[in-house]
Amino acid sequence: MTQRPDSSQPRDPSASEMPEIDPLERLSRGLTQWERELLQEPRSPSRPRTVSDLDRITHVLQAARSVTGTLDLNELLVRVVDAVIQVAEADRGFLMLMHEDGKLRFEVARNKDESTLPSDEFQISWGIAEEAAHRRETVWVPDAVGSSLFQDRKSVRELSLRTVVALPILSAGRVLGVLYIDSHSVTHEFTPDTITLLEGFGALCSVALENARMHEALKDSKSRLEIENQNLRRALKEDFRYGLLVGRSPKMLRVIELLEKVIPTQVSVLVQGETGTGKELIARAIHMNGPRRERNFVAVNCGALPENLLESELFGYKKGSFTGASEDRIGLFEAADGGTIFLDEVGEMPASLQVKLLRVLQDGHIRRVGDTISRKVDVRLVTATNRDLKSEVEGGRFRQDLFFRINVVPIEVPPLRERGEDVLLLAQHFLDQFAKQQQRKLRGLTPEARELLLRHPWPGNVRELENAMARAVALADEGASLEPSLFGLGAPVTRRWDGQHTLRETLDAVEADTIREALRQCDQNVSRAARALGVSRQHLHNRMNSHGIRRSRVMNEPAA
Repeated sequence: MTQRPDSSQPRDPSASEMPEIDPLERLSRGLTQWERELLQEPRSPSRPRTVSDLDRITHVLQAARSVTGTLDLNELLVRVVDAVIQVAEADRGFLMLMHEDGKLRFEVARNKDESTLPSDEFQISWGIAEEAAHRRETVWVPDAVGSSLFQDRKSVRELSLRTVVALPILSAGRVLGVLYIDSHSVTHEFTPDTITLLEGFGALCSVALENARMHEALKDSKSRLEIENQNLRRALKEDFRYGLLVGRSPKMLRVIELLEKVIPTQVSVLVQGETGTGKELIARAIHMNGPRRERNFVAVNCGALPENLLESELFGYKKGSFTGASEDRIGLFEAADGGTIFLDEVGEMPASLQVKLLRVLQDGHIRRVGDTISRKVDVRLVTATNRDLKSEVEGGRFRQDLFFRINVVPIEVPPLRERGEDVLLLAQHFLDQFAKQQQRKLRGLTPEARELLLRHPWPGNVRELENAMARAVALADEGASLEPSLFGLGAPVTRRWDGQHTLRETLDAVEADTIREALRQCDQNVSRAARALGVSRQHLHNRMNSHGIRRSRVMNEPAA
């Protein structure tokens, strides 16, 4: 405990045991001038107290029962501050925890009526708090406002401070945090006995805090293991699907070349492409071949969950923060700490969550739903969307500052219809994989099947091809080749010249058949069919009108 005795007054026996502090030493510790003077101000004589020793012991026992009666970290912090205010009969109490960067940060601020202080009343002497943490001993500053040195100081005058105590919370020599209490009432000036009680109570608080942190760490570890198990099971099921990266088309080679450049880095990547092109597999390739491969890869579809569930899924939640929150649970950002988090369909994220995601990307801290504690996370971010995010930004539906954060390196995954003969390479890959899975011996693709696969528009992209190959392998006869009828794709959507029609007539027939088949594959959705065919929605409407194609009749018309 640090306090300078008054040489002009009779020495207090308790004060004679307190060590002198060299003022020059304080100057080197970063205190402001008035704080250095305050620490050296002579202490006023102790005033008679109305609380008996038995009352004090009773208060300490009650406080001890309170702080040892919970393992919930948030609840514990509040109980600690309320208890120390009661034990010391202080007016206000603050608890600051030491973070990984070596800085103290507010966690709890309370009044003597057990209410939470508003943030605009967080006025304390940071220098005194930091001094207590640095010296690892209690700093006690008595009767600040009664001194002629400080009565003109704005902060002292506004708070009417009589006494300030900064008590470090220590565990095995480490500073866990600082308890800071003050009083502006003459009748509540602290005494050496009070300080002794507070130091004993602080030792108890350090044990309770460590226990609560270990309990929380165990629960977090359990949650992480559950998420890791889910990811491992999913990865085992999807491992074979890395055949997506098989390709010789110029567009796919450009994607692979770009991947090789970004994989060793830590930059954020935005993967863009149509549904079914394999955006998540690109994200997995970035993770599995990068420096974070030994840690978790965590994926979440932002468009599959409502806003409130998505927030708790991403950031976790505290017990009781909402109906059904029966226990603390970590979020996916914490589960991905040290690894990669993949946010699929990020363009579907609500505006309120876009703000919170931006904050995480800016300062690297998350806060669970219903929690008051910020937690540092270190993740690599990969996002994906099938939307045009630039247009979404221009339309005010997506934050521009967030777009800049996630769009450091954009990767455009081409649709399958633009990958040429990659279709056959992928088809052979899936044929080999499914034949091995189903223990089938098949001879491969017939020429007609190859033609069908090359000419099909593939509105569902690689996912559609994968399903078609799984169906064909399951239905094929043992030892036979795969015929066009096995794929469930209908007849080819193009025609050979029959020698009786002009080129214009043949091309018109091919175009009409292609449009009808694209509409069938896209469940009559004109916008999806237009994207699959690589044209604008208006252009497709014009061509449909030219050929007399009606969306409502397509499903009933026979395939060409």
